[in-house]
Amino acid sequence: MFRFSLQIALDVRARQEKMKMKDLAEKLAVEQHITNQIDKIREDTQAAETGMNQAKQARIFTIRQLKSLSGFKGRMKHTLALRMKELAVAKKAVMEKQEALIEASRSKKTLEILKEKEEKRYLEKISTIERKNMDEIAGNQFAQKLRH
Repeated sequence: MFRFSLQIALDVRARQEKMKMKDLAEKLAVEQHITNQIDKIREDTQAAETGMNQAKQARIFTIRQLKSLSGFKGRMKHTLALRMKELAVAKKAVMEKQEALIEASRSKKTLEILKEKEEKRYLEKISTIERKNMDEIAGNQFAQKLRH
């Protein structure tokens, strides 16, 4: 029965790879959340502008509404700038986690290749032993036939 000599190391590397995948998924979720917030800010700002433009066309707006919109747009611009900085940090974190996952996958793949080679050598050795046994059995049977 084949037993890989570095199976424990392979198991550890497989677990490490899974942990790196989980870390990456978490960072991607954070990045997606920030992206959704940015989209929401842009949608809200656009909706407020559209509402004000409709009020202007209908001539039913006040200076107070205009000031309110201006203040809202200013806050959204500031909030958007903050979210963009957060997004840049999140993208960097995602990139780092991707690199870590790639490295973990390479480490695991290296051991998998070693396992395949070791298993191939094992199977070749078993095959050679079986051939020798079959040849010996055939030789013995041939010798018995010659004696009779």
